[in-house]
Amino acid sequence: MDTISFDKQIYYRLIALWVLCEGILGGMMHAVKIPFTGIIVSSGAVICICLIAYYVPANGAILKATIIVAIFKMMLSPHTPPTAYVAVFFQGMMGQLLFFNRRFFRLSCILLAVFALVESAIQRIIVLTVLYGNNFWNALNEFIRKLTNETTVNNYSLMVATGYIMLHAFIGLMVGVFAGSIVWQSKSWSILHEEYLIPYTNEKNNEQLKPAGTKRKKKIKYFFIFIWITLIVLFAQSYFHIGAALLPPQIPLQILLRSILIVLSWYFLVSPLLTSLIKKWLSNQRIKSQSDISQVILMLPSTKYIFLKSWQLSSAAKGWKRASAFCKILFVNILR
Repeated sequence: MDTISFDKQIYYRLIALWVLCEGILGGMMHAVKIPFTGIIVSSGAVICICLIAYYVPANGAILKATIIVAIFKMMLSPHTPPTAYVAVFFQGMMGQLLFFNRRFFRLSCILLAVFALVESAIQRIIVLTVLYGNNFWNALNEFIRKLTNETTVNNYSLMVATGYIMLHAFIGLMVGVFAGSIVWQSKSWSILHEEYLIPYTNEKNNEQLKPAGTKRKKKIKYFFIFIWITLIVLFAQSYFHIGAALLPPQIPLQILLRSILIVLSWYFLVSPLLTSLIKKWLSNQRIKSQSDISQVILMLPSTKYIFLKSWQLSSAAKGWKRASAFCKILFVNILR
């Protein structure tokens, strides 16, 4: 990074906040089955990137922070799928690119949020298509045609997918405007809202952050491997027309069997290979960034305390007003 002067404590605390958004917030929301977890976690990441771009104007600061966040993601959630790393790196690289020139800062905030959420939507559509194939979209077209009693089959699936992406783009637009507003107002908050300052206590600061406890379920691994190999053989027999087809011709069953085959192939072959390559690269980066990682580790307990305490203190407000109050309390303390 350049030798531009900036507050390193704020830099490491913002990285710690991003780590919390990716690792702990996402895990908590998945655990309690809160919908739209991806949107909320991505929005949190976007706000962190925008704040880093504003308070740490050194070249490469966002990209460096992205690598550190990915390293912590690997440390805290060892079973994170490769697609999650793709999302993190996409957000970081887009942030580094868009904030290269801060002349149009608010526009960059909006573009980053829109791109980040649209990428999340497209990633889910790709996963659906890979899992279920074109038969899934054809079945969706036929289902909607029957609901509407139309004689011709229109490409409703394209409309659904486009609408899904546009919804994410619209939410991204709102998140980008909100992020830009937070950044521009954050400096005045520390002056206007001294009552939001949270006193630190040694007890809270000395808390140790531990990897999220993931109770590994007992897997009947060899049973699933047997199913996987059996499905591969059956699909090969059907595809190459070796004798009478053993797979049922019904489309719903074909979709189900195909999805099971692809999920098992991803679980046993593709995901472990990609995860291994990503972890190997991140492990090398971890050695190079050991000093920065140590600083973030020191910041994590107090940042986690500020995050939880800010949410607690904002409980008097409801809905959107609570989100606004939470952000004010949070960033008054993160950026002080």
